[in-house]
Amino acid sequence: MLELANKLVGERDEDPNLGIIFDQKQTRESESDWLANLLRDVELGRQLNVAAEVDGEIVGNSHVARGRSSDEKHHGVLGISILKRYRNLGIGSEIMKALLEEARKSKFRSLELEVFANNGRAIHLYEKLGFREVGRIPKKIKRGNRFIDSLIMYKKL
Repeated sequence: MLELANKLVGERDEDPNLGIIFDQKQTRESESDWLANLLRDVELGRQLNVAAEVDGEIVGNSHVARGRSSDEKHHGVLGISILKRYRNLGIGSEIMKALLEEARKSKFRSLELEVFANNGRAIHLYEKLGFREVGRIPKKIKRGNRFIDSLIMYKKL
C-alpha cells in the first residue's frame, strides 16, 4: 500500500489534472498507522476496503467510510484510486462493482463521492454504475495557477 500511495503522489506531480489528492510521499511509519486504523475500522464495520492486485503489485485501492453518527451510519463516502497505467482496463469498474456489492451486504443505503469536474472518464464510470451529480463545489481544487471544480455524486443502494 505504501508503494501504491507513493506512486500516486508521483503521478499527481507529473499530471496535475489527475484527481489524486495525495500530495506528499508517505513513510513506512505513516503508512503503518494508516493501515492499523483501516484494519480497526474494517473490523468495527466503519469502513469497507477493496484493493486490486496485478502480478503481485497493488494497482488500486478503494474504500467506503461509514457515517460516524447514528443519523448517518446508513450512508457512506466512497474513494477510489488506480495507478495511471492500469486505467481504462476495466479494473476500476471491477473494483467499484465489488465495493458496491460489499456496501449493500453491509447495510449501506446510500453513497456519495467527489470527483474532479474535468475527469470525464471517472464521471462516465460513476454514471454507468448509477451515481448522479447532486452538487458542485466551484474551484475547490487549486493546482498550480488553475482551479478545478469538484462534483458531488450520489447513489441510492
